Amino acid sequence: MVIYKSLDYYFKIGYLPLLKNYKIETIRFDAGCFLALDVRLPLYRVREMKAQSLKSTWNEVNQYVNSAFEIMFYHYNEDVDSGDERLLVDIDREILYEIDSQLDIYRPSTCYPIYIITVGGGANERVVYIGKTSSQNHRFSGGHAAALKLHDPKYDGIEKHIYFATVTLLGENEYMPLEFIYPYTIAEKLLENVEAGLIYNLKPELNKVHFHKNNARFQMLLNIENHSVDSDILHNEQIAINPEKYFTFSSPSD
Repeated sequence: MVIYKSLDYYFKIGYLPLLKNYKIETIRFDAGCFLALDVRLPLYRVREMKAQSLKSTWNEVNQYVNSAFEIMFYHYNEDVDSGDERLLVDIDREILYEIDSQLDIYRPSTCYPIYIITVGGGANERVVYIGKTSSQNHRFSGGHAAALKLHDPKYDGIEKHIYFATVTLLGENEYMPLEFIYPYTIAEKLLENVEAGLIYNLKPELNKVHFHKNNARFQMLLNIENHSVDSDILHNEQIAINPEKYFTFSSPSD
């Protein structure tokens, strides 16, 4: 099971994200966004996956990046102008190495804020539940409503799997992981929109909320990629999230 770290990529190419600029105004919704199914586990092994939470990951990413910029300023006298509108700031590799040396925390893992439960195998695999990993505690540790429903005799003897997925948006020329979006309240609303759109369009049989009513609030074209090696369910699917009522919101002023 490979857990990705989005910040690793930026360190590798010599950049730090300027998170305060990852606002909803910079997102290219017309270009679509991506849901990547990176992790696939038999449902009974779900506790092998670290508990996920967009809020906790968002806080960890911001803490790490803010600490990195502080090291740049206090140890190298390099500052980023408050009016800088870049998404990425190029950093000398020596400074990046020093950041890694001084910070006593690991770079945060990529957030997996959406999970998908399936039953069946091969061509018969189908989605039965979609949810948000919205708890800082492992929401499966005390039993889960969908997992309990899978004890119904009609699911006996059928394979059951769970997928964990990342959400990545597009800027003008950059990928924008959901956990980078500023402020957190906007990232949370984007996640709610993805969940509502997925459920309304895919109609998983164990979901109730969003199943009959289109609760999406703004338009998104969702491109799904299945990166697991043992299944191609939903791979290269496109879902057009078209709300019945459009809501607009922008980032609050700093």
